[in-house]
Formats: sequence, structure tokens, C-alpha cells
Amino acid sequence: MQACPVDTITLDINTGAKVIQESTCVGCKVCTIACPFGTVNYSSSTGKVIKCDLCGGDPACAKACPTAAITYVDADQAGFEKMRAWAGKTDAGSTATA
Repeated sequence: MQACPVDTITLDINTGAKVIQESTCVGCKVCTIACPFGTVNYSSSTGKVIKCDLCGGDPACAKACPTAAITYVDADQAGFEKMRAWAGKTDAGSTATA
């Protein structure tokens, strides 16, 4: 969120997801470099970045997956802090976070 020069990335307080406001995104891609998790991607068709917003806490991909390979678990129960700590040890973790 700190990497965005136009403050287009906000935090959804209900789901904890970082949400990109497409209307204000300028497509600079700084957040794609800064994100330690690699979850922000550039869309050449829109010229903006995209990221999963968790569908408001009820991800459609998890419901639609016929093999249950995609599941949604609360980050507090899924070891989010371990993922954050690991990301902090990588090169990506040494830059500003998206």
C-alpha cells in the first residue's frame, strides 16, 4: 500500500484484503514489484493492476472449484504471520509492501 504513488490500494476491514481501486490506478506497476507475495498482477487489456479481493469474504473461485483445490481460510488461522515472516526474508520483502 505504501508503494502506490496515487494511494489506490486500500484495506477492506471486513476481509483484510488489499483492494485496488481500478478507477484511480494509473498502471505504473510499482505495487507488482513491491508486493512480497507476488499477488498483484498487471493486466495489459486494461492497463491497470489486478489482485484478488476475496469477493467480500466469499471467494467465487473457491465455491466454483470442482476438486476443492481452492479453499478459503481466515488468514489468522492459516499462518499468515509465518507467510509474512518468510516474505520478509526474501528480496521482495525488503521493499515497501503493496
